[in-house]
Amino acid sequence: MNKAGAILVMLLVWSSVFATATSAQNVNGNPVNWCRNGLFPADEADFKLAKVNDTLGARTHFLSDDDNCPSADAKCKLKSYLIPGNQVLISRQYGSWVCSWYQPRKGSETVGWLPVESLSVYEHPARPSLEKWVGLWKYYDQTLNVKRGGKADSLMVKGDATWRGLGDNVHVGSVAATARPQGNELILMEEDCRVALKLVGDFLVVSDNSQCGGANVRFNGVYRRNR
Repeated sequence: MNKAGAILVMLLVWSSVFATATSAQNVNGNPVNWCRNGLFPADEADFKLAKVNDTLGARTHFLSDDDNCPSADAKCKLKSYLIPGNQVLISRQYGSWVCSWYQPRKGSETVGWLPVESLSVYEHPARPSLEKWVGLWKYYDQTLNVKRGGKADSLMVKGDATWRGLGDNVHVGSVAATARPQGNELILMEEDCRVALKLVGDFLVVSDNSQCGGANVRFNGVYRRNR
């Protein structure tokens, strides 16, 4: 198979993995080309793990979601880049790019568009064991402590979230609920508060309905297990 044929096959495979219809890519009414930190965890997508391959050379740069981006235009290229073997979380596809989250062992995350052809998708369990969930998960000041529940196949979760404004302006929130995972998703409900947890490899993608505490308090984020 020649190079053009190989690229075509790759794009067809990705099309089967991600929904490419524009109408399905809206995130809470935002422009379809948006891919940014605050929106990523709430994306209505089947989150997956992928690794950066070496088809495009030693560096694969993130692309912005500014006007007329992502595209191959140099103005869309961000300074942040990945190297072969780096692992990323991916959500929805937009044209030839996929919204991606990179979390280094130390430092802050980077969120942006990456070329589809630069990534290879991992297979991960559709129904992780309960032990894969258990632990103390953290995202900045937000924590989720997951333990085995009292009922069979259930998990008990206690979480705390904090929003810090100027000076002593601090708002807090919490959630405490027991539920059974459905595949790789766990839905927590406590009164008006709803928190969705999706376990993808060693990452916990979390989003809520903004009803879990004071103003601006959100559990949204990509959590790592505390080591």
